[in-house]
Order: sequence, then structure tokens, then C-alpha cells
Amino acid sequence: MCRRRGGIGAAGPGAAPAGRWEDRAGAVAEAGRTVVIMNVNPFAPTQGAAFHPDAVYRIDIDTDGNNRADIAYTFVFSPPRDGSETVTVHRAEGPGARQHDAAGSAVLSDVAVDFGHGSSTGVQSGSHRFYAGLRSDPFFADLDGIVNDFQWTGNDFGIDKNVRSALPLPR
Repeated sequence: MCRRRGGIGAAGPGAAPAGRWEDRAGAVAEAGRTVVIMNVNPFAPTQGAAFHPDAVYRIDIDTDGNNRADIAYTFVFSPPRDGSETVTVHRAEGPGARQHDAAGSAVLSDVAVDFGHGSSTGVQSGSHRFYAGLRSDPFFADLDGIVNDFQWTGNDFGIDKNVRSALPLPR
């Protein structure tokens, strides 16, 4: 989730957010830029210490409304070793954006994944800024209250749960 300084906001199709936007870690996106966030593994780190090295994580962007990817960012992670992991970010356009494997050119290579609960603000390469790692998830769920006929207990099932996030920030 991104927030605009001075309040929370979201931009829909055709909307042009004004001012500067920042994520919870303080990463700033200027007006005219889009911040895309992919969250995976809502039980990190207890039930998944790293991104899966055999997966190709992907964000598809449709720029012309035909329900087909026109731009794709794919993320390929290394096997975790000694408490660290790296990621390579690819950007593909046109037909390459619709391939299932990582396609296009590598815009960032061997970027360190942050295992320190958001201590890193990411890396910059050319017009791309990127972060991958563990982030706090603000989701609250009183599961005890739900199964107790909605008599709320205040027990937060998600208090010790986090997510793994990847944030490509193209200019």
C-alpha cells in the first residue's frame, strides 16, 4: 500500500496522483510514476524463509485495455544460501510480455533480498528502482471471534505474519 503525504490515496484508471507518494518504509515515488507491489507468502517468515528459487514471479501490465500483458516484470530468485538470496529483474514488452518464462532484458541483476524487516530501501539502476524482501503485513483477523459466532476476542491471527514483497518502480 502506498500513501500520499497527508493522507491515504489510490489512483484508478486515468487518475493522475499529485504530489509525492511513499510506501511504509519511506520509499518515495514522484508524481507521474507508478508504484507496483507484489506480495507473496502471507505467513513469512515462519512458513517460508525466502522466495522460491524455482518460481518465476511476475507482474503483468496491460496498457491498452485488451486484457493482455503489454509490459511484464519477472523476478527470478537464487536459491537461499547462508541466510541470503538474490533476485534478477527482467522487463519485457509486446509479445515477450506474454511469455511464461522470464523474458526481455535484465534491468537489475543479483540484487540482494532484504531479510531484515524493511531495513533496505532498495536499489536504483537507470530508470528502475527496486526492493525485494520481508515487509510487515497490516492485515488483522480475529479468527477466534469468527468461529465464536462473531463474538470478538481481540486476538490477532496475523500479528506475527508478514509478507515477501517485490516492488519495481519504473520511471
